[in-house]
Amino acid sequence: MAKAVSTMNKQQRDDGWHRLFLFLENEYGVKVQKCTVIKPHVFLIETSRGKKVVKKYHTFLEASRQQMLSRLLKAEGFLAMPSIEGVISFVDDYWTVQPYIQAHRSFDYRIEKDREDSLTLLRTYHAFSEPFVRHPFFPTMVPRYFLYEKWLERYRRFLSMLPALQRLMKKEELSFVFSCAEAFFTYFPSYRSAFFAEQTTMIHGDVASHNFLRTETRSYLIDYDLLAIAPPAVDYLQYISRVMPHVQWSVAFLTQHPMLRTFMENPWFLAALLFPADVMRECRWIVQRNVPFTISQFDYRKQFVQKIMNMIR
Repeated sequence: MAKAVSTMNKQQRDDGWHRLFLFLENEYGVKVQKCTVIKPHVFLIETSRGKKVVKKYHTFLEASRQQMLSRLLKAEGFLAMPSIEGVISFVDDYWTVQPYIQAHRSFDYRIEKDREDSLTLLRTYHAFSEPFVRHPFFPTMVPRYFLYEKWLERYRRFLSMLPALQRLMKKEELSFVFSCAEAFFTYFPSYRSAFFAEQTTMIHGDVASHNFLRTETRSYLIDYDLLAIAPPAVDYLQYISRVMPHVQWSVAFLTQHPMLRTFMENPWFLAALLFPADVMRECRWIVQRNVPFTISQFDYRKQFVQKIMNMIR
């Protein structure tokens, strides 16, 4: 029965793509010659007008703000975001169309140059996007990122998976995750006013290394689906959570880094560093695959958390 359902779903998907491609040809004169799935809802198509990437969104708002952001950034001189050539309405979905970027490779946070270049590109993007917070379109069309509420939601989702996680994680490591989360929820409320007082920008929202691409001539920051209005530090928090395993959870890396050390003087930022965002991000993956999970560099991480707590106190 499962096989029949799977076959039916594949046939429906193929029929949907075929109708979309016919629509592109009939309405826009773009003949699709080949299609490759990059990831769910994102396709590489080879067309009579070159290679394109088409991406599906469920609402016009989601698709149109990608196009608006791209146009405004390009107009201001920020060339590291791919151009959005258009938004196509088809059936009940909306598709953005952009040129395919022939990337030499994605960034790798294990490599020092990639860590530094991603920070520089991120800072440049924040500088270009900061004025858009006052643009008539974005304040009403882009969500605000409320850090405490967002992470409380993630923590509650984590708790809902607790029975499975107790089977898949070591007791000591699970207890550590709880203590880190509780420390964040204890310390951060005292500094919430400082968080809301921060200057905001259009944060990217997903600064994973695979969203930074190198070509022979330029670096790109791609995939702005989690675009939000928030202090730039929110992006840097996510960057740090992804980079720390590659620098042995070194507090010195943060306090001595020219672009990060200023944040380390901010109590709300320090409190946010305690939150185990990476584990909260991966918990669904752990449970879905039903595989044992171990926190890497556990001893280094415990030392990191203790040093951050000492800095707060």
